[in-house]
Amino acid sequence: MQVRARYRPHPRGFGFATPVAADGITAVELTGTDADGAARPFDSAFVPPPVASGFVADDLVEATLAFDDKGASVTEMSLVARARRMLVGRVQQGPGRLVLEPDPSLGGGWIRLDPSLAPRLQTALGRQIVVLLVDDEDGAPVGRALVAGPHVVGSPQAVRAAAVVVALGRAAPGLVPGGASAAGLDPATTEATHTRVVGLLAGGGRGGAEGLAVDGHVPGAGLEVVDRTDEVCVTIDDAGARDLDDAVSARWNGDDAPVELAVHIADAAGTVAIGSPADLYARTVASSAYLASGANAPMLDPALSEDALSLLPGVERRVLSVRFDVSAAGELGAPRLELATIRSAAKLTYAAVEGWLDGERAGVDRLAGDRTDEVGPVLDAIVETARRLGVERDTRTTFEDLFAPVEVGPAVVDGKLTTVVAEPHAAAYRLIERLMVAANEQVAGWLVANDVPALYRAHVGIDPDRRERLRAAARLAGAVVPSLGVSGAADDAAEVTAAEVTAADENAVVADVLAEVDRLAAEGRTEDRDLLVAAATSSTARATYEPDPSAHQGLAAAAYCHFTSPIRRYADLTVHRQIRAVLAGGRAPLTVDDLRGLAVWIDHRAGAINFLQARERGDLWSRLLDRGFLDGPEPAVVTGLTTNGLRIRLPRIGVSGFVTAERALDLPPRERGRLEVDEHGLTTTSGPWRLGTAIEVRFVGLDDTGRANWRLGHAR
Repeated sequence: MQVRARYRPHPRGFGFATPVAADGITAVELTGTDADGAARPFDSAFVPPPVASGFVADDLVEATLAFDDKGASVTEMSLVARARRMLVGRVQQGPGRLVLEPDPSLGGGWIRLDPSLAPRLQTALGRQIVVLLVDDEDGAPVGRALVAGPHVVGSPQAVRAAAVVVALGRAAPGLVPGGASAAGLDPATTEATHTRVVGLLAGGGRGGAEGLAVDGHVPGAGLEVVDRTDEVCVTIDDAGARDLDDAVSARWNGDDAPVELAVHIADAAGTVAIGSPADLYARTVASSAYLASGANAPMLDPALSEDALSLLPGVERRVLSVRFDVSAAGELGAPRLELATIRSAAKLTYAAVEGWLDGERAGVDRLAGDRTDEVGPVLDAIVETARRLGVERDTRTTFEDLFAPVEVGPAVVDGKLTTVVAEPHAAAYRLIERLMVAANEQVAGWLVANDVPALYRAHVGIDPDRRERLRAAARLAGAVVPSLGVSGAADDAAEVTAAEVTAADENAVVADVLAEVDRLAAEGRTEDRDLLVAAATSSTARATYEPDPSAHQGLAAAAYCHFTSPIRRYADLTVHRQIRAVLAGGRAPLTVDDLRGLAVWIDHRAGAINFLQARERGDLWSRLLDRGFLDGPEPAVVTGLTTNGLRIRLPRIGVSGFVTAERALDLPPRERGRLEVDEHGLTTTSGPWRLGTAIEVRFVGLDDTGRANWRLGHAR
């Protein structure tokens, strides 16, 4: 049997081939026939090391399959198309030539290097490089040009380069459903831009936004601009932030009087024209990238994002503003949108505002300078607004407060890897976050009320595929969750069908679970509470962009959009353009159908940026751990159980990991272990662990792929 499939390598040298539909992307389940004529459904086929050698992650392949009692396996495989054009790995000495040993997540075996690279790599054995791939006449990959490196493996530069190539490669244009054309981009140009950006970022650069032209059609070009330069407003951000895209002004007469809030957002849509080179680049990358190792990669030219559009203090800037009142009870008045000009009175920092919240005025006074007397009342009104919004948010039912905050994160300071407090000014950050969330929600409501096509942020809350697991966890914890048919009775399993569980009201499920979390805690049933919390937090779905307004269950919002960061996110820039056109009395430039393809594109491209940042952070942690950051046991939580071991998370440092069954069971060397687990991965009969169990773990070392190995804290 022959199938078309996408190849996925395993660090141990073998791989898997996932059958795909005619688009070459969508995974499908097929049915084959074994030697006895029996039907064998499968959605993945095992690729043994000899067949896997020379193939790269995400290759589109033609695979010949065979079937046995273990399932489908690939006997032959040939290349159809290669999505990735960059490869990262280590320089090694092969038979008579230098070769590349690719990052284990990208492929196995050795990749040939063009002989022209040899003079530059003779002293680079064991070091990491990034190369541009070409295919030889047989479809085998060849490293043609040196893009980044050589770097010492594990150095911040090497960590960044590997994270860039691995993460951005998985959202190569050919791997996004609908491709670049569905987002209104030319496929060939977009492929070239993507490859160039991966190379620039891997080499420590800032990307390719600099100097791109912005001329062309601007929606709402004739829109009246309201002069708000006499209104006192401030920006609040990190001390080193340069792309200041939001400012806030507020007026409050005290006591229960409503606060008049205005959130001003940089008018990027009034400068970057649709279809201009700057716009096409921003659409291609979809988001700015903020990295620990080396320079950030802005979506827009730094001359715009960090200067001409940035809401710097004391200079006049054009903004798109949303204005609304906030009552004493936290209720929001009707939003009013306008194009305006402002002049920020001060660039405040989270540290200064945190001090203000604690009664220390010195930081704000220093930054506000001779405008302190004007800034003070505005900041008081902003603080009161956030307090009111917090009261209102506390009435909403979400799992938001169940997630434990990370305390420590990796950082590169003056080229050296170290650690910093993850959120050093959490209270000030939450203050601004509440205002921005309210602004996004208000704008989404305005878009719906005015029937404006837009990119909405949709979140179904609990993943439909994980509801049954959440129900099983509630039963195991002895919880009472009526909306999921869990009453505490022994025969709960017979009370509700799977279809009814899937159809259960989202708000009712969340409310029931939160009530049980509180009850179990009050009764001192800590282990049952931890089980239910772990199941709830791991059941949430991923938020997506959609052209149709729908609820954002994660924020308990009827409609939600991204409006507050058009300098950093293309979705926000798109929303601004739609608003500008409608405010000017015209039609929005993009239809619902236009937005549908764009939404898929942004989900994948911006999602790859998020994965890049997470991958870099995880790899930096691996290096810190290897240098002895943890010299003893560290608290961890079991986040899943498999036959192969325990999935864990170390909440203090935000690191996820794995304890093998062999280490969990404390078996002798070379003895294989296995855990007997239930169908939902909630509990095991092989030990005392279940989902949510609090344990202690010790760092063992890094494996061959650079990932951290863990064992239980009591083991020696």
